[in-house]
Amino acid sequence: MIEDRIQILRRAAQVSSRENNDYVWCIIAGNEKLIDDIAYNAITAKDRVQILFRESIKLLDKYTAKRFDCIMLKGESLKISELRNRCDENGGASIEITQIHVQNVPNLLVLIGDEEAMKVFNGETERQNAKVNVLASDHTNSFIKAELNTRLKLPSFLRSTITPLFDMTDIVLSAFLVSVIDENDIEQVKLISQNNGLFGIDLKKTIQDKEKQKIKASEIVKNKIRDPVEIPQEDITQKDIAQKDMAQKDITQKDMAQKDIEQEEMPKEDTEEIEENQN
Repeated sequence: MIEDRIQILRRAAQVSSRENNDYVWCIIAGNEKLIDDIAYNAITAKDRVQILFRESIKLLDKYTAKRFDCIMLKGESLKISELRNRCDENGGASIEITQIHVQNVPNLLVLIGDEEAMKVFNGETERQNAKVNVLASDHTNSFIKAELNTRLKLPSFLRSTITPLFDMTDIVLSAFLVSVIDENDIEQVKLISQNNGLFGIDLKKTIQDKEKQKIKASEIVKNKIRDPVEIPQEDITQKDIAQKDMAQKDITQKDMAQKDIEQEEMPKEDTEEIEENQN
């Protein structure tokens, strides 16, 4: 009975895995250590997931520079879920984008930045009547690196006093998946996000560009396999002549060595007769 139940559970798991094996996209943001870990796990499972890009981002405002890393993945939904769980356990923020999003939802953007900048962005879009739908959001549990903006001109003694305070500042990172309802507003929304220190990704454009690069790379590989490298006729002729010369030298050396051996093996009397005949 127990064995039968185990087999039933195994079959159910196999069916579930097949049903959930569609590919999805995912964007993960966090500190450098977290993204290194996610990238390593993606590389070790390259048959199930691929890295579309990775970037180290520096967002500047009037006083601070905030640093974090971002990675975009495409792969099997089960593997992406595993990587998202790993991200969550280590304090990162992740956004999953399904095929339904890409095919049916217009003007998709992923926006990443600190919480305060995100609040200002929402207020600006409302004031400028640029309608945006928030489809998904996530926040980091671990804190990203913040430092004093190097463009800020301060006396050295004041800078050395303030810098440690920024190192101890806790900055939470937010990631939003949004849809711009009116296509005419998308450039305006991008501009608002840039002005408020947010990192933005135009999803459809990014996905299309990566697919084009993949197709172009595969075509280059196919052409290299299909078209063998042609060797100039002059090089072939020179190579043949050199080989013939070497072969002729080998034959001549072998003939001379064989004659020497035959001469040494001949009886002394025969050798004397040959010498007399020669004289």
